[in-house]
Amino acid sequence: MKRKVISSLLATAMVCSLAACGSSTTTSDTSDTAETAEDTSSDTTTEEAADTGETAETASTGDNVSATVIWRAFDDQFQSGFRIIMESQAEELGGITLDMQDAANDVSTANNKLDAALTKGTDVVAICAPDRESTETMAQKCDADGVPAVFFNMEPMETTMENYDNIWYVGAEAAQSGEMCAQALINYWNENTEIADKNGDGVLQLVILQGEIGQQDVQLRTQAYEDTLKAQGIDYEILAMDTANWDQAQALDKMNAWITAYGIDGIEGVLCNNDSMAMGAVQACINNGYNSGDPEKFVPIVGIDANIDALEAMKAGSLLGTVLNDRQNQSIAIINVIKAVNAGQEITEDVVGVDCTVDGKYIWVPYVIVDESNLDATLEQMNALSE
Repeated sequence: MKRKVISSLLATAMVCSLAACGSSTTTSDTSDTAETAEDTSSDTTTEEAADTGETAETASTGDNVSATVIWRAFDDQFQSGFRIIMESQAEELGGITLDMQDAANDVSTANNKLDAALTKGTDVVAICAPDRESTETMAQKCDADGVPAVFFNMEPMETTMENYDNIWYVGAEAAQSGEMCAQALINYWNENTEIADKNGDGVLQLVILQGEIGQQDVQLRTQAYEDTLKAQGIDYEILAMDTANWDQAQALDKMNAWITAYGIDGIEGVLCNNDSMAMGAVQACINNGYNSGDPEKFVPIVGIDANIDALEAMKAGSLLGTVLNDRQNQSIAIINVIKAVNAGQEITEDVVGVDCTVDGKYIWVPYVIVDESNLDATLEQMNALSE
């Protein structure tokens, strides 16, 4: 049937934004956890520690590599967990010292941090830029100083990747996460038709919570929702689609407004670009007496990232599903790519050392859908990484 968008997309332009002798990484911020946004604003540096060994497949220069890692924002929940996981993996793999820097979600700050790192003489930089446009300037600075750049989590523009030789990107293909997210909702819809189709019209009425408008992952994930619904032959209607900027509190407010506008039984599915927003939607439903154990009072909500709170919500039955954005394997990939480019080695899947696809300058680490078959194992893994 004809797909309708009843509530238009509210375009909020935001600066953004949705892997030899050794040493380990430690930070001065011991209060941070993998799945909370609590952090200090100070930069962190690494200290030397014992080498834990390295597989034959991973890169090794025989010397310790000094790398600067510039993060979009330390206080972002996903980034905070990612940073801790990368520190843990660097310690385990050895052969690298990471100097962690906080761009505080600001392009000027990110460039200042990069300038300081280049002046100091860092071997390699790894960058999660505040937005895609800023990657061109940052790549240019690295190229001028002859320093390899490994971008991650914020994909540079295609022209930027083409313009410079000593540049790579490690990440996951955003459309894949959108497909998995939509598939989880479709599975629920098909398997629970009597209670899922609350108004009995055979049409899936849904709402969509997006991250920061204009960010590539947002566009690709959202488009993949619709592409997957169409490919699966699902008749659907988008009641509303709006940005909550990756934020749980904003998502709570948006979901409350939609519940008021359409009634909680009028919303038959919620697709969210990340888990923080999914948890905001879950809280709104709980506040209205839903998603607390009664299968007939349940709004299926799906997120992306496999944050600990989302995994625990899945176990409690309040969140339908999530998709693992594999920060552990991405961290290993980033570290091994840093070592390899510093040694002048060719980037191959064996060198990267994890399940991935190497496509020229791109290293793609696949998403993993979380369901009953792997929920407990995924939660155990994420809890272990956050310790």
